Amino acid sequence: MISKKIKPYIQIGDGIKSKSEEVELDVDIFFLDPETESISGNALHELTLEKYKLIAAIGPEAAVFIWSARSIQSPKIYTAILDPENCSGLPEHAMGIALKIPVEIQVEQISRHLRNLDSIGILFNPKFNQVFYNQADAAALNHSFEILPIKVDSKNQIFQQVKMHISKVDAIWMIPDQTIISEKIIQYVIKQGIYQNTGVIGYNSFFSLSGAVFSFEFDYEALGRQAALKIKAFIESGQWVAEPPVFKTIVNQRIAKKIGISVK
Repeated sequence: MISKKIKPYIQIGDGIKSKSEEVELDVDIFFLDPETESISGNALHELTLEKYKLIAAIGPEAAVFIWSARSIQSPKIYTAILDPENCSGLPEHAMGIALKIPVEIQVEQISRHLRNLDSIGILFNPKFNQVFYNQADAAALNHSFEILPIKVDSKNQIFQQVKMHISKVDAIWMIPDQTIISEKIIQYVIKQGIYQNTGVIGYNSFFSLSGAVFSFEFDYEALGRQAALKIKAFIESGQWVAEPPVFKTIVNQRIAKKIGISVK
C-alpha cells in the first residue's frame, strides 16, 4: 500500500517488488487516493478477502489507513516513516522500518569518516529534537569530539545563532527539524561554513550537492529490498526483529580538503 505517487515511495515499492521476485513472494500494489487518503471500496474488499499474509504500508498515510481499517486482519508493517512514534494513528506496537538512523550509529559514522574534529554543533529546535541532541551528546563520549547545542526556537533565530556559533565549532550538524528544514537555510549554513572553514553534516543528497562535507543518504530501492527480506523472514518465522534502515554515507573530498578536515 503506497501513500502517494512520489519518487521515493515508488522506488521503495519497486525495490520490494524486485526482491520479492527473487525470494518468491507474490506482491500486489495498491495506492491511496491523494484527496481522500483512502482506497476504493472494491480495493478494500479485495484486501479484506484476499487473506494476504502481510500488508506493508509505504509512507505514513498508508500506514494510518491500514491500521485504521478494522476489516483488514492481515499482519501489518510500515516503511518510509521518519518518526513512527509521532505518527498519529499508528499504534505503539506497530512493526516496521523507520527512515531514522539511530543516533549512536550516526555519531559513530561521523567519527569514522571525519578524523580531526574536536567539536560539532547540532542546529536544532529543542521542542522537536532535544532527545536527539541528548542521545548524540551521550554517544560522543565514546569518540574524540564533543557535541554542542545550537538552539533555535524559530526560523528568525537561525541566522543569528549560526553566525554566533559557526567559528566556535569544527562542523555544524543539520538534522531533520521542522523549524530548520529549508533549502535556503541549508545553503546559507553551508556557504557560511565554507567561509569559516567549518564543515556541514547533512542528511540527504541536497546537502552533498550544495557543498556539505558529509551526509547520510538513502537509496530507496535498497530500502525496498531490505523491506522485502524482512517480510520474507516474518512470514517464515512469525517474528519481527527490528533493525535500522540501510543507508550510505557521502564524503565530499573536495570540500573537506578546502576547509581542512581530514577524511577517510
